[in-house]
Amino acid sequence: MKIAAEKARKVLCKVHGFDSLGKGKKDTAQLFNKIPCIQVDPINPAGKNHDLTLFSRIRDYRPEYLSELLYEDNLLFEYYCKMLSILPIDTYPVFKSRMEEQRKKFSSLFKKYSDEIDHIMKILEDGPVSSIELKEMGTTDTETWRTTKQSNRLLRSLWLSGKICISHREGGRKYYTLPEKVIPERILQKEVPDDEETKKKIAEIIVSSSRLVSPSKASAQWKSIGGVKEVTAILEELKDVGKIFSIEIDGWRGRLYAHIDDKKYWEAPELNLPFVRFLAPLDPLLWNRELFSCIFKNEYVWEIYKKKEDRTYGYYCLPILYNDEYVGLIEPYQDDDVLEIKNLHLFRDIEEDRFTSELKKELFRYMEFLDVSDVNIKTKTGLQLECTI
Repeated sequence: MKIAAEKARKVLCKVHGFDSLGKGKKDTAQLFNKIPCIQVDPINPAGKNHDLTLFSRIRDYRPEYLSELLYEDNLLFEYYCKMLSILPIDTYPVFKSRMEEQRKKFSSLFKKYSDEIDHIMKILEDGPVSSIELKEMGTTDTETWRTTKQSNRLLRSLWLSGKICISHREGGRKYYTLPEKVIPERILQKEVPDDEETKKKIAEIIVSSSRLVSPSKASAQWKSIGGVKEVTAILEELKDVGKIFSIEIDGWRGRLYAHIDDKKYWEAPELNLPFVRFLAPLDPLLWNRELFSCIFKNEYVWEIYKKKEDRTYGYYCLPILYNDEYVGLIEPYQDDDVLEIKNLHLFRDIEEDRFTSELKKELFRYMEFLDVSDVNIKTKTGLQLECTI
């Protein structure tokens, strides 16, 4: 199946749900059945990456929906998949073999600090603990860790090894607990897949989240699986059992793979128009930046790690989708009760009244998500965008 880029854009906007938003906490939970991996990032100029990813798919999304699903309902958990990710609780057994690998990696550390580990595990029996309650452990004896606190180092190692889980967060501080406190018994008792099966299941998670993947050009999303040859072999196996199918897209060199549930849309996509959406910088649609650029005809570079003088667009710009087109970038910043728009770049002149109307609607929705009452547009746009709640 060979697809024109114009058609691919329509399909991807449809299967990611940008044209037909869900509503409420229930739909937020159900979204993880379709897009099971959402990358976590703590940077928060005007919404964190994981919240912005959900905001672009849930009409009335609020961060408390995700917090409750993670830390009260225990329907989700945090672990490494595509970097640090939020995942459905039913996928927990998939990562247990990875946790076992980490246990082996940290075995000498655990042996060296066995008394401290025993102390941590004992106090966890009484409830969640953060590094602040363990500050008497002092500093580390190595510079290979980002933190100098011994408690942070040991807690993180125990978490990566699956010996403890993240219970909740208070601001930027993580609290940990024992797995049996937050992971249902039925999940803990599930059989752990072998390494080959683990890789297949992780590949399924990545395909489900991105909805279209290439085995090359996006190594970060395949880090848990391997190199291009290994990823290709696993994707071909998934294709052979009917879980994904292969397609080709004009302008892209190489085979691509899409989720089997989306085949009807690749054959005849239909979008509910019009809409404007702001994409999170680490949205699953953007995991393969080269593929996104090929299909949507403009490059997206997250300039957060560039020096100020080297930035073209801004520190934390979000791609703007108008229907099935990538039309520009917006740089938001929350200052107390005001949403500041530091930059708004459009790749071409868009004089349509409908675009302006949809952009204002999305700005209103964004303001409600951030719980701000006013917007301050600090850049000349040529568009009438005054908004106040």
